Amino acid sequence: MPANFTRFACLGLTLGSTMAATYPTAQGGASSLSLPYREVYQFSNDLNYIENIAVRQNGDLLVTLLAPAAQLHLIQDPHSDSPSVSLVHSFGDGVEGLLGIAETKPDTFLVAGSSLSGQPNASAVFEVDFNNNKAPATPSTRLVTNITEGLVLNGVAALPGRGHEVVLVADSFLGQVFRVDGRTGHYDVPIQVPEMKRDPQSNTSVGINGVKVHDGHLYFSNGFTVSIYRLKITPDGAAADGATVETVATIKGETFLDDFAIGADGTVWAASNKGHTVYAISPDGKAVVPVLGSADSTVVSGDTAAAFGRTEQDRHVLYVTASRPGKVVAIDTSKYRW
Repeated sequence: MPANFTRFACLGLTLGSTMAATYPTAQGGASSLSLPYREVYQFSNDLNYIENIAVRQNGDLLVTLLAPAAQLHLIQDPHSDSPSVSLVHSFGDGVEGLLGIAETKPDTFLVAGSSLSGQPNASAVFEVDFNNNKAPATPSTRLVTNITEGLVLNGVAALPGRGHEVVLVADSFLGQVFRVDGRTGHYDVPIQVPEMKRDPQSNTSVGINGVKVHDGHLYFSNGFTVSIYRLKITPDGAAADGATVETVATIKGETFLDDFAIGADGTVWAASNKGHTVYAISPDGKAVVPVLGSADSTVVSGDTAAAFGRTEQDRHVLYVTASRPGKVVAIDTSKYRW
């Protein structure tokens, strides 16, 4: 989610240019490593704001729209020369924009929606289930719960190995994490630490943003501090006894930090949004390298989130969402080494 997210307009949709079989070298700034990339898809109206992304088990992409409406879109065959794009669902229940998304069981996802101005009684979590319908873009959807005290729900992360559908949902304005049971709708607040807070002097700044569960830890980004942190958690998603927050990395020179993905080797791939750059952060946090884009580049302008492919064709591909204009870019990370 951006630091300032109040200006949006109406929706337009078209297939953008693609270079599916090849990954030409990106032309970023002088400090950018410029990994090979290709554009998968782009909305025709640059006011369409793509906020987050998830990858289905068959390789298709799901992208959430923060504006101009709370919508979920499906991109089928993203590795092909001509991916198809369709609207999955437009969400209501008072939410204005759709944000985080996470898979809780095979082909079933929980997505978070909220107001764009931090109003109470305008935040909710929904289920999108692709197992109950033959048409690929028309799954069953249902409201899981309204989080009445929520202000701006953001990143969503599923707890692994639970046997039931539980997610951790960041609230960027409250500076805390909600725990939501996807079956019952019950929710509570298992984690609230100072590193999740936003600028107390600002009415629009974002604190905790993206969240991921990896190797027994909750990783989270903070847009205000431009840092990624981690905290050891229990299988139930609460802070482990005696656990303290560790700073994984702070991205110097940037003014904001959005969502991120974690690779199989522990590398954190972070979207800077306002900095128009994707960063790779070494597993030990000691190295932070810009790998695509730059402050004056439009390759991943306003990058918001990232996710790795899940098929043999694209497990090495990092799909990055960019918000200005709304598009998805695929980055080839296969030859990246520390």
